[in-house]
This record gives sequence, structure tokens and C-alpha cells, in this order.
Amino acid sequence: MRWKTNHEERGDRASPVRAPAPGTRAAMTEHIQFSFDPRCPWCFQTSRWARALEEQGAVRLTWSVFCLELNNFEGERKDFDPSTCKSGPALRTSVVVREQEGQAACGRFYGAIGQRYFYGLEDLTHADTVRAALVDAGLGPEHFDEAMTDMSSWDIVVREHDLLDQEAGGFGVPSLRLDAGTGPCMFGPVIRDVPSDEEAVALLDHVVWLMRNENFYELKSGRTDYPDLPHIRRALAERRSG
Repeated sequence: MRWKTNHEERGDRASPVRAPAPGTRAAMTEHIQFSFDPRCPWCFQTSRWARALEEQGAVRLTWSVFCLELNNFEGERKDFDPSTCKSGPALRTSVVVREQEGQAACGRFYGAIGQRYFYGLEDLTHADTVRAALVDAGLGPEHFDEAMTDMSSWDIVVREHDLLDQEAGGFGVPSLRLDAGTGPCMFGPVIRDVPSDEEAVALLDHVVWLMRNENFYELKSGRTDYPDLPHIRRALAERRSG
């Protein structure tokens, strides 16, 4: 079976909309494409912010996949072995869920797999972890088996990864693209903690304003702390002991 990329699904291109100045948000809903890799804790925190915004009606989300292992691979693309990709099973399952169950289901699955990986400390490569996350999201565990027995699911992962890179200049996650995946794209925002509802909307205002400002390219600071996630606490403890 041939799965569709987000690029193929999004239909007519949305007209660019100038964002309101920060603090003066109009009654509008931003349609944002959110690109993710389930292994990135920073991306997971940002996705929690984005999903909270969706619950408030401030954004409408579509989900797209990006493979950090593929991005960091230094050899020839033809030499990359998808069977060794740690995020591969979850990424491929995400593609199948999105195709068969829709965008909201894909977002629920990403949230569920993140809970099991970052809080439950479960192995992202294990079939049981992915199947259990599907059940957590109210989905059938058979989506995992379908994804892993059909290599076209991996082809879609690679295609969406390349689209973000080539069409939007994306290079990592989290990456947001406005106007249903046809507008400006930027890496971030990278956040440590999920903000309150009021602060979440304020952050959205500032992020969208910067993304729509054609004179703005980058703003970055050093990281002095990490998200308070069990997965990170364990990794830091292992690093100190090693």
C-alpha cells in the first residue's frame, strides 16, 4: 500500500496571513504543521505545548515526521539501514495511523509513545512499547504490524524528512510550519517546561509573529537546564556514573 505524505494530503495552499503583533491576538486559529521525532525530549515538551493550544482552539495541528538519525547519518543515504533506526518503528507507525485514522489520532499516538518513552522508560524499539502506545491512544495495535511489514511506510518517513529539509529549510525538531504546512517554517520553540494556558497563548503569539517576519532568521541561547523527565534524569545519572 502507498501511504501519503503530509505534503500530498494538505490540498490547496493557504493564503499567507500576517500575524498580529504579540499581545494583540485576534480571534483566529493558526493551522500549524508540527514535525517530530519521538526520541527528542525537547520536541516532546514542545508538542505538549502545541496540543494544549489545540485544546484551547488557538491552533489546528497536522503532524509530520522527521528522522534525527537519518539527519545525523554521515554516510551515503543508500547505506542507511532503516531496520537499525531506533525511532523507525514509531515513525512508520505514525504514518500509518495518520493515513488510516487521521491527524488527531496521530497526535494522540505521538503523545502516548512519548509518555511510555520519557516517563515509563520503555524501549522505543520494542514492538510491545509501540503496540501499547497505540492502545493508550485508543487505536488498534495492528497498525504497528501493518507499518513494519510495508516498506512504503519508511519511504514516507524519508520523503517527509526530505521535504522539510529541501522545501522549508528544516534541519531538526521541533519544527513548525505555518499555513497548514505551506507557509514559513522555523525550528523551535525549544522549551524546558510546558507553560500555563495563558503563557502558552502568549508564546504562540510571539513565535508566529517572528515566523512571519521576513527579516527574522534566528534567536538562540545556551541551555542551562533540561526538561524534568525521568528519561533525562536517568540519562544524566548514567553520564555522571560513566
